[in-house]
Amino acid sequence: MLDIEKIKEVEKNNKYKKKILDIKYESLPFLDFQSTRYNMTAKVDVSKVYEHAKKNGIPFFNLTSACILCAINEIPELRKRIVNKQVVEYENISAVTPILQEDKSIREIEMPPLNYFNSFKEWNDYIQYKKKNIEKEGFSLPPSKRDEEPIANLSCIPWVHFDSMTNLNYSALSIYPGITWGKMVDGKIPITLTASHIFFFGYHFKLFYENMEKYFKNPELITKL
Repeated sequence: MLDIEKIKEVEKNNKYKKKILDIKYESLPFLDFQSTRYNMTAKVDVSKVYEHAKKNGIPFFNLTSACILCAINEIPELRKRIVNKQVVEYENISAVTPILQEDKSIREIEMPPLNYFNSFKEWNDYIQYKKKNIEKEGFSLPPSKRDEEPIANLSCIPWVHFDSMTNLNYSALSIYPGITWGKMVDGKIPITLTASHIFFFGYHFKLFYENMEKYFKNPELITKL
């Protein structure tokens, strides 16, 4: 049986673990640019994720989100933030994602990192619990505060197989990453990553998409956790 209170305690105790990096705020690049945010979109094969999810009774959205969550947590540059003009690196970051309601309104939930759980099943059950109880378990935080939290924004547009996507930016210096993915066509989905050029460069886009391919080709790496 899912022990909700125990999981919430683990979340609370682990969420804000971080280290302050020896990087001077004034030395950071692009601080005087009109915007530090930039995007890249690539189409990635998710046919094995879809088959694995269908075979094992896992929501495709959940398994895809889990793959993305693991992929971004392996890249330190996506866990870096600026807090009170100090550069910090969180040990883990969560995902915040909108969930479409029956009346077509949007509510958000927070997806904790998988390493907070004893198994993928426990994580998946917890996400299903949050969806079902979204009125009391929903996530609510103004965009102006989101850079202070160890989160990334995940969003799915399952109706459109797009070629590119521009994610919303709260400000020119927004740091937290945004990931949007679209409709699966011929086994592939488009995935857009928006990140801050203060910390994130072309090489890191390479790492992100390599991580995505690793988990999408081997979803059992996720479900056997």
